[in-house]
Amino acid sequence: MSEVTPEAVSWTWLDGQVLPTAEARIGVLDRGFLYGDSVFETLRTIEGRGLFLKEHLDRLRKSLARLEIDFQFKDPWMEQRIDQLVQQQIGTEVVLRITVTRGDRIDGALEGSGCQPRLVVMSSPITSDPPSHPLKLVISSRHKTPPAVFDPTIKSGNYLGSIRARDEAKAAGADDAVLLSPDGVVTELTCANLFWITDGTAFTCDDALVLNGITRSVVIRLLEEQGVEVRVGRFSRFELNRAGEAFATSSIQGVRAIGSLEGRSLESDAPASLCKRLIEQYQQYCRQVMTEGAR
Repeated sequence: MSEVTPEAVSWTWLDGQVLPTAEARIGVLDRGFLYGDSVFETLRTIEGRGLFLKEHLDRLRKSLARLEIDFQFKDPWMEQRIDQLVQQQIGTEVVLRITVTRGDRIDGALEGSGCQPRLVVMSSPITSDPPSHPLKLVISSRHKTPPAVFDPTIKSGNYLGSIRARDEAKAAGADDAVLLSPDGVVTELTCANLFWITDGTAFTCDDALVLNGITRSVVIRLLEEQGVEVRVGRFSRFELNRAGEAFATSSIQGVRAIGSLEGRSLESDAPASLCKRLIEQYQQYCRQVMTEGAR
């Protein structure tokens, strides 16, 4: 749906203050900085209000609970922090990132007990224009971290696996990479969920292996309302290679078409293209949600 505008001024809420992001500072002992010991959510605004904000805050709580970070908050309190930032950029839509770190390392210990969690909320302006081209994908040589190592349903601040896979994709001339599990299951992209269409049926990965994206959940519902069968499961690279269309979903870009996979074109100009229809329906649904007053 949109892209971040990096040259524009960003604002941050930190320790009770709203200040330009370039001036925001945390200490070198923060465990988010030291170890990636943090959780976060990103979402965009529409007309100055957070899209699917309640769902994002609910997921933030689940991530906090699973990492046993003791940070309690009520939705109205968090909304006030967000509103303070949005007021700095009236008339401009923004990407919001809500981060909670475990806090400062205590006495050099690796263990996180006794830390005081830290909240950081950032806002960065975005454009309203859709991305200019469908995604070009490759399959990464790097595997998705399996649940036995780290729970993929936690949206943590440790993104090294995704960063290295994205770097690999860029070096190959692609936009992003498909991550396979160690046993060859197609999971997701580095920062987005993945869907593909084969013979009119939509496929996406098992919830236990990927972050259950909020946009992903909306898209599954929209597909089912159209009468499209959605198969959620564990599928191989062979199944993905049979796709006629594919698309990615994320909170910032919404639904984005995939143009090619490993050099094979997946673009469709047909009027019956499910992907093109879904992009329009998702954008319409978002406008409807915001018009009805949901935060």
